[in-house]
Amino acid sequence: MNTSGNTTAQEATGLRKIQRERRWIWFWVLTYVPVVLIVRRAIHSHVADSPIVLVWAMAFVASVARVIFSRCPRCGGLFFSPHGTPTVWNFFATKCMQCGVPLKAERVIYPSLE
Repeated sequence: MNTSGNTTAQEATGLRKIQRERRWIWFWVLTYVPVVLIVRRAIHSHVADSPIVLVWAMAFVASVARVIFSRCPRCGGLFFSPHGTPTVWNFFATKCMQCGVPLKAERVIYPSLE
C-alpha cells in the first residue's frame, strides 16, 4: 500500500477506470431524451419507445452499480463509501471516502523511482 501522497501508475490506472465509469453515467443521462425522441419520430409510435426506455434504464442502473461498487486502487475499500457499504450519497466525491486518494491523480511516481 502506498502511504505517501503520490499516486503509483497502477493506482492511476484504477482511478482512470473509476472516472470512465462515472462518464458512462453522464452518457446515459444525456442521451435519454434524444434517443427517445428519435425513436418516436422514426417509428411514429409512443408505445415503441417502451423497450428503448427499458434497455436505457437497465444500462443506467448497471452503470450506477459499477460506480458504487468501485474499489479504491490504493486501500481496496469502496471508493464512494465512508463505511464500507455501497452508497450513492457520495457519488460526486473527488477522493476516496476511506483513504483520501484523489480521483484525479496529481502526478504519477513510478515505484522504481521512489
